[in-house]
Amino acid sequence: MKLLGTIFITFLFVIGCSNSKQNLIVVENDYEVDLTKIDSVRENLNGFWILENKAESNEIVWLKFPKNSDLTSWNIIGYDKENEKTKQIDYNSSAPFIKLIKHNKKIEIEFTTLSNRDTVKIEKLTKTKLKISGTTYLKHKGYKFLKD
Repeated sequence: MKLLGTIFITFLFVIGCSNSKQNLIVVENDYEVDLTKIDSVRENLNGFWILENKAESNEIVWLKFPKNSDLTSWNIIGYDKENEKTKQIDYNSSAPFIKLIKHNKKIEIEFTTLSNRDTVKIEKLTKTKLKISGTTYLKHKGYKFLKD
């Protein structure tokens, strides 16, 4: 019986350690970003994002705006320990480009692919959450070696 209890506790410990929420960014005072200021929107969008309803997924969105540029690509990359060790990632080279544009005094995101262009409103942006088109993304820690 003790062996069964030990196995059960070990199982719970392993599940707790593999919790995908441990890779999410948490801040004490999460506040909404002013969507009229393009510099602030760009700065807060930079980084890694994961779908809220798929927080256990190993696919994250990577946004990296070059300094003073409002254009980047919407890269979906894999996230796992092996990539962190090797400092190598695979990503889709045909990812859509996104551009921050001002429309009716608020910043919106324009997605451009080879065959389509679509503009979406930013419904909510905080230090840890992004909501566009009814879909919520959570800020993810991502890869340290890609942050530079």
